[in-house]
Amino acid sequence: MLEQQRCPWAQQQLRVFHDQEWAVPVTAEDELFKLLALQVWQSGLSQSVLLRKRAAICATFHDLAPEWLRQTETQVLLDRLADPALIRNRRKLLAIQHNAFALEALQQQGGSLCYLLWQRTRKTYFTTATAIPRYDETAVRLAAQLKKAGFQFMGPTNCYALLATAGVLNLHLTSCWRYPVINQAQQMVKESLGF
Repeated sequence: MLEQQRCPWAQQQLRVFHDQEWAVPVTAEDELFKLLALQVWQSGLSQSVLLRKRAAICATFHDLAPEWLRQTETQVLLDRLADPALIRNRRKLLAIQHNAFALEALQQQGGSLCYLLWQRTRKTYFTTATAIPRYDETAVRLAAQLKKAGFQFMGPTNCYALLATAGVLNLHLTSCWRYPVINQAQQMVKESLGF
């Protein structure tokens, strides 16, 4: 039996993430914030490091729920960084808590992460991994908009990764078995959101 063709990075411990999670469209505000927060945690690290630490991060920080992050005293959050199961970076944790407040302000002004991200959806056609850029003009514009809204640690590279992880952009290679599956899921989300 022939094995399904995958993106070249989907080896070993990344295969389940690739096959079941990566680029699956997400629209729920708390879930999008969680993906944004995890992208902050991953800054400068590999996806495999984040995946090894993700369960501990989510358990320790109440699934990165923005309301909980806003209500929890900063020192209480920082004290939890002593756990070696976490990515122990004070600046990233403070940025994530700050971003929870930025999300609240955005929502109070009538905005949403869902709208900010999904208005940028478009078809992608990458045939080789080397053709996929670290970021593009869409990510540069999103980074500027998030910065203006008060978000931290969300430069163009992190924004591009977030757009891919949340399924806004389908960065699976066209030869990957997930490419048409994600395209179909994206189309359904775009129609439901009116994009």
